[in-house]
Amino acid sequence: MPDIAPRRWLYLFLVLASTVAGVTQLLGVLQIDGLRGREVAILVLFAILFAWISASFWLACFGAVARLTGKALLPLRPAAGVSAARTAILMPVYNEDVTRVFAGIRAIHEEAGPDFDFYILSDSTNPANWVAEELAWERLKSALGPDARLFYRHRPVNTGRKTGNIKDFCENWGQLYDYMVILDADSLMTGRTLTQLVGLMDANPRAALIQAPAQLTGRHSLFARIQQFASSVYGPVFNAGLALLQGPDGNYWGHNAIIRVHAFMQHCGLPHLPGKPPFGGEIMSHDFVEAALLRRAGWEVWMAPDIGGSYEEPPPSISDHLIRDRRWCQGNLQHLRVIFAKGLAMPSRLHLALGIMTYLSSPLWLLLLVASAVEMMTAPVVPDATFIGLQPALTLSVSHHVELLLLVLATIVLLLGPKLMALAVLLDDAQATRAHGGLGAVIGGFLWESLFSTLLAPIVMLQHSWYVVTILMGMSTGWGSQQRTDRALPLKFAARYFWPHTLVGLAATVILWHTPSFSWFLPLLAGLLLSIPLVIMSSSPLMGQVALADRLFLVPSETRGLPVQDRAHALVAASEAEARAGDVRHLVLEDARVRALHLALLAGTPAPPGDPVRLGELRDRATRRETAGFSREDWTLLLSDPESLKALS
Repeated sequence: MPDIAPRRWLYLFLVLASTVAGVTQLLGVLQIDGLRGREVAILVLFAILFAWISASFWLACFGAVARLTGKALLPLRPAAGVSAARTAILMPVYNEDVTRVFAGIRAIHEEAGPDFDFYILSDSTNPANWVAEELAWERLKSALGPDARLFYRHRPVNTGRKTGNIKDFCENWGQLYDYMVILDADSLMTGRTLTQLVGLMDANPRAALIQAPAQLTGRHSLFARIQQFASSVYGPVFNAGLALLQGPDGNYWGHNAIIRVHAFMQHCGLPHLPGKPPFGGEIMSHDFVEAALLRRAGWEVWMAPDIGGSYEEPPPSISDHLIRDRRWCQGNLQHLRVIFAKGLAMPSRLHLALGIMTYLSSPLWLLLLVASAVEMMTAPVVPDATFIGLQPALTLSVSHHVELLLLVLATIVLLLGPKLMALAVLLDDAQATRAHGGLGAVIGGFLWESLFSTLLAPIVMLQHSWYVVTILMGMSTGWGSQQRTDRALPLKFAARYFWPHTLVGLAATVILWHTPSFSWFLPLLAGLLLSIPLVIMSSSPLMGQVALADRLFLVPSETRGLPVQDRAHALVAASEAEARAGDVRHLVLEDARVRALHLALLAGTPAPPGDPVRLGELRDRATRRETAGFSREDWTLLLSDPESLKALS
């Protein structure tokens, strides 16, 4: 295995050298008349953020060189022949679209074949989802045949959320398996990729986890199509840079990865952090921590950037993207209490630090912009003339426009450079260029994506800043189910949630309008002022179809086809009528076969605590079929009690 220390030291040198050069340039401008407190603050903020974007730039440089030279990014080789290992494929679900979940499971199962066992691990708290999952599992089990190893388990109390769900699997069935592949509800993986991952684990006994980076695909709104294009064009370069620098000190992204079960069970038990949320309690961003714990125990964690065949769906709108980010922000900021834990490897600490900085960078950018605007507006005005005694003398000011322009250009290069390098790497590969629609489609998609991301950046900056502030104020968020369906957001919704962004943009425009600095802030102001129409337009599936008709934002899964995704979508389409069949909770009361299935799956499952008096009332009302006024909690209590259900027979 090659020594990766030299390339890490080179990377660190390049980041630090770039930062020192930028800070020195700015210092020369600010210190001409002495450094005031505000100027020191600007210099410190600039140093942190210039280092942040320099790190991203040089990471992309390493990745681009690796891609252009064809350097091997995973120094592991899979074992030959048929594996004797037992592998479980786990799909944890939480109030998800039942049709989509089981269509994905079936599409993967048909590709993977009989060598894998499949587990649908339900934490759903909605009784309608719970019963629908049971019926969908029974139908799929029947369709796949009696030999299909497809299991369903519903957990009555979802303690620990996703980590608790996986822990429950490990405690009950983990000893039966060598490896487990963890999926998300919108994940897809090909059979070839799953087999390769098993072979890699077989041949490399020190590997505890191998992450297969997921390509975004499968959604049709304009926002989703732009994200899919960006993931397909820019993602390979960044993934290559990461793989080149992290080696066996890799990270885990929570899904689409294979894990050695006994290593995970032995070392990845997560503690409750002392205190209350948002910084205490359950660790929300568990994946980074689990990778760090595996490395602390001496196991290797790898990324396989070239394995392919790993997919997930993007959020369908800006709003859904930001809602998900709120949970991730809280989880990543929790890592402030983990990053200094005893025994962690330095690369693991860096992974945690980078995750924290992903969200802290937004309020730092906001502070830098505000401080810079105030500095520009309050800079002393140099008079045209002054007097030496009684004699008038011209006052000559020193211009720093050239130095500031160079700094701005350097910042733009660091921000856009990774995208330009990724574009160059893609265009160097004729086959990949054709898979994205050809030269014209790639260039057009790149230009429109760059414009969209420029307008989106201030919206995200403001929202992330608000998230950080509220978390520091002690406001916690829950772990709700995600919206994964394409739909156009109405004006009322967008105005309700994005009027603060528009108001901030208007206020900043009024304040800066008559200042020389206005033009510098115009791209940021445009994004805020256009936030409401941008959210509405980008959420539209119709606009996504318009982009598709113009061959914009094409990805290989559209131009070449993707059998596992096409199969899943076909299954969803075929089940649409059945999905509209209505409330299936009543079937447990009215259909003896459905009730028998539900009772069989309840066997051995401890019932959640409930009021026995209330349960008796619900049983009596259910016997009379007076369920119209049942709440979700009422249904959950009734459906969790076998004795009440048996009494309905």
